[in-house]
Amino acid sequence: MALPLRVGVFPYLNVQPLVFGLADDTRYELVVDLPSRIADRFQKRDLDLAMVPSFEAAKLGAPILDAVCIGSDGPVETVVLHHRIPLTKVKSLAVDEASRTSAALSKILIAQASGRIPTCTSFSAVTESVCESEAVLIIGDPAFRFQMDGFDRLDLGAEWKRRYSLPFVFAVMAAGPRALEKGVGKRLGQAIQRGLDAASTIARSYNSGVEAARAEHYLRRVIRYDLGSKEKEGLALFCRLAQEHGLLAEVKEFQFHGI
Repeated sequence: MALPLRVGVFPYLNVQPLVFGLADDTRYELVVDLPSRIADRFQKRDLDLAMVPSFEAAKLGAPILDAVCIGSDGPVETVVLHHRIPLTKVKSLAVDEASRTSAALSKILIAQASGRIPTCTSFSAVTESVCESEAVLIIGDPAFRFQMDGFDRLDLGAEWKRRYSLPFVFAVMAAGPRALEKGVGKRLGQAIQRGLDAASTIARSYNSGVEAARAEHYLRRVIRYDLGSKEKEGLALFCRLAQEHGLLAEVKEFQFHGI
């Protein structure tokens, strides 16, 4: 019997439909870790499939499943930049160590406003409540409720949509050699749909830190899981901007697979 495919996912509400949909499928073994670590583990071939931050996917050159992503077309609610002064004046940024795509997006938006990439330090919304930086990035479930006195709140999905009229793709599903078999993409798409059909159950049972109604709305109406043409356009633009601002030395061409 073939070993199950190891699938790397994040410990956040937005990936729970996939987790729910694959939970009883013995062909897959779920591995939960932070986004930055998932990317590293995929590179080390510890994972066969991985929900990889878009910023990392641009450097990997690995095959990307055509129909699976984590994105938004407007407000995303769980990727939020808090800033105590206007972005035009921001010089320092504290970022969640779990983030790579959102950290790069924050740097781009600040640089576009201020003319410079901010200096960065690390910050954890789980363990810290005071931040000395002029801006702080919060991602994942903690972003639902995080507040800091004297800071304004900027939803990065909404800001991207306002500036470019495109969806933003925060993560894509990268596939290793063992995962490039017919039907894998279709099965993952079906798993996500199964999870979305059970969104109310997930919202009640998963501890996201917000009330069930808001969690269900987030899953059904906020997060986009389909990697369509507009999402790919937004992904390509993000990578170009990251390269223009010196955040990506090289962008490898995405290989989209509809297996």
